[in-house]
Amino acid sequence: MQEQEYLILSTVTETVLLREEQIVCITADGNYSHICAVGGETFIVSSQLGQIEQSIGEQLHSSYGYFIRIGRGLIINMRYLCYINITKHKLCLLDTFGKKYVQSASREALVQLKGITDKWNGNGQV
Repeated sequence: MQEQEYLILSTVTETVLLREEQIVCITADGNYSHICAVGGETFIVSSQLGQIEQSIGEQLHSSYGYFIRIGRGLIINMRYLCYINITKHKLCLLDTFGKKYVQSASREALVQLKGITDKWNGNGQV
């Protein structure tokens, strides 16, 4: 049985521990990031998106390929991606409870994401 990997983000006053499959997306907000979890819970952490991206690479070894950075302000878990609309600059993620997460991204970022999804094999590899 494979041991569960957790993304652990910790500061002086807070710690967030989430398994890979609990993370739908992460959005940037200046020096803060909003982590959207399955079911709609959102955690605000005082880490920039680049720092979280690095933590994902260091802590979620077997799941790292599921996380894709979209432009400057968004990381998505490919497990939940269900729709890309380049013209409207939107993408949609759908969690296991049927909750929808609509995010905006630049045309260039979505074209790049569409290229990745066209090669995606569903196992965290392109």
